[in-house]
Amino acid sequence: MAFKAYISVDMEGVSGLVHRDHVGRDGKDYEFSRRLMTLEANASIEGAFYGGADEVVVNDSHGTQRNLLPEFLDSRAQVITGSPKPQSMMAGLDDSFGAVLCVGYHARAGSQGILDHTISSQAVYDIKINGDSQGEMGLNAGIAAYYGVPIVLLTGDSTATAQAVELVPEI
Repeated sequence: MAFKAYISVDMEGVSGLVHRDHVGRDGKDYEFSRRLMTLEANASIEGAFYGGADEVVVNDSHGTQRNLLPEFLDSRAQVITGSPKPQSMMAGLDDSFGAVLCVGYHARAGSQGILDHTISSQAVYDIKINGDSQGEMGLNAGIAAYYGVPIVLLTGDSTATAQAVELVPEI
């Protein structure tokens, strides 16, 4: 069954990235991190097509949202980059999609995950919806739910994935 897949790619949850030098534009390891982020995006694109997607949209969702290396990104995918953009990490998502994949995500602020934060470690500590603390995954799950699109994958550290399962048990 063919469907459109939406991939939101953040950086702090990419495998092997564990320090601010990895994820900050002025960090000494940032260029290396961009390559790893692009490789994880490519693995997700390949998986989406293998799983039956006939169209894949990738949204660069980290910081300035200009991190993926387009020259190395799987050319079958459409790419959304730059900021600001409506719905930020979920820009371009609508009810025409059949699945959302959250790649390279991190845990919410204060939860002891690797590079945990919510939106901005300098400006936001906690966001509560109906009394429950939510990280970026929770906020983005709300946007996906609004459009009726299931989140089928989240990659990140063990804290981020546990939070995702708590929020979306069928993930």
